[in-house]
Parts: sequence; structure tokens; C-alpha cells
Amino acid sequence: MSPYFTLCRKIVIRSTEFNIYYKPDAIHGAIFKIAELEGRGGRVVNKIYATLDVATELCERLHALEQFYQEFRPLPRNAQLKYEEMVEQDSTYKLNLTVRQYRQHLQITQTKKRLTRGPCDSIAIPDIGDFRRELAQLIEELSTLYLPTFVETDESGISKVIRGDRVAVIYCSVRPWPWTRSYPTTELLHDPVLVALIHGERDVNRIREYCENTYPDLMVDTYVDMNYEPSDSAVLYDYLKIRWVRRGQRFRVNERPGTIALPHEDHWFIA
Repeated sequence: MSPYFTLCRKIVIRSTEFNIYYKPDAIHGAIFKIAELEGRGGRVVNKIYATLDVATELCERLHALEQFYQEFRPLPRNAQLKYEEMVEQDSTYKLNLTVRQYRQHLQITQTKKRLTRGPCDSIAIPDIGDFRRELAQLIEELSTLYLPTFVETDESGISKVIRGDRVAVIYCSVRPWPWTRSYPTTELLHDPVLVALIHGERDVNRIREYCENTYPDLMVDTYVDMNYEPSDSAVLYDYLKIRWVRRGQRFRVNERPGTIALPHEDHWFIA
């Protein structure tokens, strides 16, 4: 594996420039170097490092912080909104979300490093959403290139799609799943054929045809239990998504539209 990082993405957020570099890694698939730049020459002033798996987890944390910020009203003029630590095997990441002149500001500080040595690294992000979307797209591209993907059947007989050390979980980003009374929930959350259809070409007609053939009572419960109109069923197929959850991580399908919850609540499953 090459010891050198390759530039793969340039990002500008509110006049702040970021360069994202990567290098392949035999253990982690790939390692990111996220650099904050300054001045016309693009001098690196701050940086953090993260493996593909850790960057995926970081994106999940950023998404949660983004939702927290959007729901925190009224906003104070200047204040700390939330602070949390993300403890990983190779590093600890401290996420400090503040408001400055009513505008969001996120400081990510990396400590207790094993991948790199030296003092603490950090970057300052002026908009969580823009940064997260760029990073998530890059993670997906590199995960497809560098992480092995295969189907594994657990002891209960449920087949799951594994990528790296994460399990594919299917959810609808608009409404919660309406079909848990018709079929085993875990089967619907992990169906490898459905994962391939969603994660691949995303042909909505093929997704719908597969669901109607494989789970013929699916929409019956939708109409009865959730009082949907037949035309509403298209929403379920249009907005099916995949979330990659760490193997063994407890999670639940959140009744709040569009989320899978990791914090401790009921209806838990195991990835």
C-alpha cells in the first residue's frame, strides 16, 4: 500500500476551503486526511485523520447534530449547543457544536491518536450539512472500491449484506416501515435482493415488482394499519435507502420519519 495520500475532493463552505485526501489501507480499506486550508496558496492549517469506518460513523454523528441544530429553536446569538465524544479504537473525536452570531460552527478535535502522532488535530466546519453530504458521497465511492461486500447468513437464518464491518439496513426516509405485522421485521430490514436493487441501479419499478411478488401482503397492512391511500404506496419504493450499521450494533426503526435510531430505546435489533 502506498504511504502517500492522494487528493480526491476539494470543498468550499462559506469561503472556508477543505481538501480531502485518501490512501488505500490493507486493514481499513482506506484512510482519509481532511485538511482545512487558509490563504490564497491553500496552506494547510488544520487537519484530522479517519479510516473509512470511522468516517462513516462521523457522518452519522454529523447528521444527528445537523438535525439537532435545525430543531433547536429559538437559537441563541452565541452559545454552545452540544458537545460529545466519539471514542474509536484508533482515536477519540470531540465534536463541539456552537452558535456564533446565530450561525452554526462545529469544531472537530482528534486526540489519543494511533494512526498518527503529535499534538491534537482539529478542523472547524462552518456548515455541518454541506460538509456531511460531500464526505458521505466520497465515503460511498471509496467503500465500493476498497471494502469487500458479501452476503452472510446468521444463526437465526437471516441473510445480511456485509460491507467491511457494517451491515446493510433498509429503511424508508419519508415514512416508517408499515409492513412489520405481515412479515418478520429482520427479514425486511436486511433482504439481500432488495439491498442490491436499492444500492445498485435504483429502478423503482423493479423494486416495487420485487416487493409485491416477495411480500404480497405488504401494502394490505399499510392501508389497514396506517390508513394510506393506494397511491401513497409509491412513496415507500421511491425513498427506500440503505444505512450501514456496525456489526453487532443495537439499533431500532424510529417511528419518526426517515431515521434509524441508535440511542437506547425500544424495538431493538442486532446488525
